[in-house]
Amino acid sequence: MTDPAPLRRDPVRRGPLRILVVGDERKGGTRAIVQQHAAWLLARGCEVEIVIDRESSLAGKQADYVVVFGGDGSLLGAARRMGEQQLPTLGINRGRLGFLTAFEHEQAEQALTLLLAGELHEEQRLMFWCVAVDAEGRHGEPVLGLNDIVVSRAAVGGMITLRAMRGTAELATYRGDGLIAATAAGSTAYSMAAGGPVLTPDLDALVLTPLASHTLSARPLVLPVGAGIEIEVVETGGKKYAYCQIDGQVQCQVPVGGRALLYPAKMRFRHLSSGPAQFFRVLHGKFGFADLPRHRENS
Repeated sequence: MTDPAPLRRDPVRRGPLRILVVGDERKGGTRAIVQQHAAWLLARGCEVEIVIDRESSLAGKQADYVVVFGGDGSLLGAARRMGEQQLPTLGINRGRLGFLTAFEHEQAEQALTLLLAGELHEEQRLMFWCVAVDAEGRHGEPVLGLNDIVVSRAAVGGMITLRAMRGTAELATYRGDGLIAATAAGSTAYSMAAGGPVLTPDLDALVLTPLASHTLSARPLVLPVGAGIEIEVVETGGKKYAYCQIDGQVQCQVPVGGRALLYPAKMRFRHLSSGPAQFFRVLHGKFGFADLPRHRENS
């Protein structure tokens, strides 16, 4: 695993650091917390812009860094909303799990201090485009993602049949509730909950994890991202469509004979953290990953 480089400010650009502070005003207390930390940054000479409308675009924003107050969903949403111009992004957890976010809320000032001092590390993570194509070959609007796509059956309906393809090669056919195609960064999300493997987030790889497969031989499959994959909807359990969700936030319909295409994006998500060991600290601390039981010593 290659160690990410510490941040270094561009020596050519002069003037105060520009910080974009992002939150979701629909979550209680977010507005006050964002304003509090924006004031902290202003007091240290930064230029600050606040965005707390979770639907507003972040594309084209002029900033040196983005600071997101929220959970993993807020970080995923910010990545999608930045579009093709990805900015170095620091996540501060206000959600429940916060696996993608680098720091907890009570560590916010510590995290911002490290940010201003240039002591955080940037990790570039694979992003992808997902587009739905109908049986006649008509393409929908591409959606940018970071974690995964999930092609699944309707809430009420029978099992569906999906075929995973790469070019002319058929990778596998699945019958069950659906299929997850996750990046390495997304391998610790829905894919892991469905029994998929954990991949270190610096890998350019995908993991295909079936959902409630009707076939015992169906197992998660890890493959290099390459040019991406396509998931064809073969049968939908008597319904008109299967559903495709991108990062659990954007949903589209894929009819029988249609496909969900996933292909790598040119840009990378620029994740800021305290260093390469953080992924494993979080894996152990929040999931208890591969830990033996630890007993307190008698005092």
